[in-house]
Amino acid sequence: MWTVTVGLTCLLAMLPEQAGKISIENPKLLHGFPGLPRASNKFVHGDAFCLAFDIKGLTADAEGKVIYSLLTEVMVNGRLEFKHESKDIEAIDSLGGNVLSAFTQLNIGLDQPDGKYTVKVTATEKKTKAITTVAKEFILTKADLGIVRVRTTADRDEKVSISAFSVGESVWLDMSIVGFARDKAKQPNLKITMAIVDSNGNPTVQKPPVAEISKGVAPDLELLPLQFFISMNRAGKFTIKLKVLDQVSGKNVSLDLPLEVTQAK
Repeated sequence: MWTVTVGLTCLLAMLPEQAGKISIENPKLLHGFPGLPRASNKFVHGDAFCLAFDIKGLTADAEGKVIYSLLTEVMVNGRLEFKHESKDIEAIDSLGGNVLSAFTQLNIGLDQPDGKYTVKVTATEKKTKAITTVAKEFILTKADLGIVRVRTTADRDEKVSISAFSVGESVWLDMSIVGFARDKAKQPNLKITMAIVDSNGNPTVQKPPVAEISKGVAPDLELLPLQFFISMNRAGKFTIKLKVLDQVSGKNVSLDLPLEVTQAK
């Protein structure tokens, strides 16, 4: 089963383009939107595919309004499997310009078949009927153990997603664990570590935070959510190193995430 989310952020000032011609540029995979860059196009069941991009050449009316729609199509091994067309999406060109930052996100079901997938996004501007497309491939495989649906939020309730971090802010790193084993009592036994290293590879703390989960997990739960808190107390480039050890199966999985913290002027 697939579920899809589409949306926009804001319009950015650019030089005028010829009316009626639009294009999609700067496509990139993210861990949620807005979110940290995703280095790999390999996904596992239960993960979220997030493709962000810029739509260039949009035409706003006199009040700065832009209306467009997004058609998201998912093909597996060349066969159309899923299609979703958004309702009309409105944006206000408050700063003037012709570039819209937009995205489409697909939550991948646990029962999806393995294979090579292609996500094709078609943007249509309602005023000029101009159309542009972008396509991105990804590989889906079943995970014996996986870290999925990673997001960075400004609040513990996961309502405000963020991707730019400044000194003095606090961030919640949200994720889910999938593919874990259970013991005779039908409970997992997981040890999850979040270490952070600086640009020289030195750990920022001697004893990184560890979450251990071995009880209170519903027997039918397949996506196990958890959070880590990060305080942005100094500027620099860092790497978040997540590691999950399944102490029932003996398997482990790790994930590295880039983190850049800037000093607000």
